[in-house]
Amino acid sequence: MIPLFLMRHGPTAASDLGAPLGRFDMPVSEAGHLAWPAIKQELLATGIQRVLTSDSQRARIHALDLGLPTLVLPDLGEQSFGDWEGIPWPEIKGAEPFFTNPVQGTPPGGESFAHCASRALLTFQGAIEGDVPTLIFTHGGPLRAILSHFMGLPLERALDLAWQPWGISKLEIHGSNRAVLRYHNRTMPSGLSKHP
Repeated sequence: MIPLFLMRHGPTAASDLGAPLGRFDMPVSEAGHLAWPAIKQELLATGIQRVLTSDSQRARIHALDLGLPTLVLPDLGEQSFGDWEGIPWPEIKGAEPFFTNPVQGTPPGGESFAHCASRALLTFQGAIEGDVPTLIFTHGGPLRAILSHFMGLPLERALDLAWQPWGISKLEIHGSNRAVLRYHNRTMPSGLSKHP
């Protein structure tokens, strides 16, 4: 059994605007940085021993600050929204076909959620080691893909999973395709370490 924690990075200015951020390398907001010390303390209390993170600064900076063995893996990055990155959804022209099929739909200059999910899951599977309690500290798209894989959900349903900034989920992995979900999308800091 592998204890696996899945955590989304903190809030950004794009979060407040309702804009897809994708691969645009925007930092966590000031409020997110101020919350980090309490979140860090809580994360370390879970017993994690290893971290996998994307190369985007909004995930990488805090992942490295945990002081644990950390792999920075670009393929754990968020779905690329190409020309739409940083633009609030209501202002994007011509997005209707994308919303009709958000799993296979591809923004101009970007990638589909299906492609993002495939690369993130393959990267995760190649990086996991033994039964070491591991934290994946990354973005909503890759996290939804990994969680839906272990829960047996089709990718269409993965997009139904809410995931707040600083939201954390815990899985107990039993083999390559099965896991027990202990909790999902708990926002930190929350007293989480008192409720394993």
